[in-house]
Amino acid sequence: MKLSVILPTFNEALNIEKMIASLTEVFSKNKINGFIVVVDDDSPDGTGTLVDEIKKTNKIVHIVHRKKKEGLGRAYLAGMKYSLKNNADLIMTMDCDFSHDPNLIPNFIKKINSGYDLVLGSRYIEGGGVKDWPIHRRIISLGGNFLPRLILGLKTHDNTTGYRCYKKEVLNSLNLDAIKSNGYSFLVEMSFLIQKAGFKIGETPIIFKDRELGETKISKKEILRTLKTLIRLRLKL
Repeated sequence: MKLSVILPTFNEALNIEKMIASLTEVFSKNKINGFIVVVDDDSPDGTGTLVDEIKKTNKIVHIVHRKKKEGLGRAYLAGMKYSLKNNADLIMTMDCDFSHDPNLIPNFIKKINSGYDLVLGSRYIEGGGVKDWPIHRRIISLGGNFLPRLILGLKTHDNTTGYRCYKKEVLNSLNLDAIKSNGYSFLVEMSFLIQKAGFKIGETPIIFKDRELGETKISKKEILRTLKTLIRLRLKL
């Protein structure tokens, strides 16, 4: 079984080298047949150039260079298509800033092997949580995950998590080019489409901690975009 881990990046020069080293160690320690796909949006800080240098000596590192910043959803899609083209059986997405702990990857694989088609790294099930978040961000996140359950009937608890693992059959069943949403609302739409298609979705607990290096990417536009996506998807039910 071949695993791909997708890392969307924009100005992650402070984190990317450490993350690649950490993922490489996790793969080796757990005997995971995997590769890393960095999807870089032409980062002004030289993230893409740095990865080009790393991949000369680390052969499991791949990079997709995009000419401009098009949003998180488009970056995920580019990484998914690249991963499928390169024969990945499992496709993971995660943040590059260590908000997601790479050492938890075996937990996702174990859950997939127990019969799930998509596994979400959840902050909102037993054993999960957040660390070093201000109260306003906790409220926004809780609201952003309560509304998809209320409006769309999603059964899972953390549908805005970017730490997740898909079986290739799930992604191959979807028309990826028809997915309209971007940003964090893309994650909600993926959960919605996959549940609607009848696939089995599970959750594994994670502790999400705020980035130590670099700047957070969340914005008020993302919140508005997610609300628009919820309304559009609700009209499809």
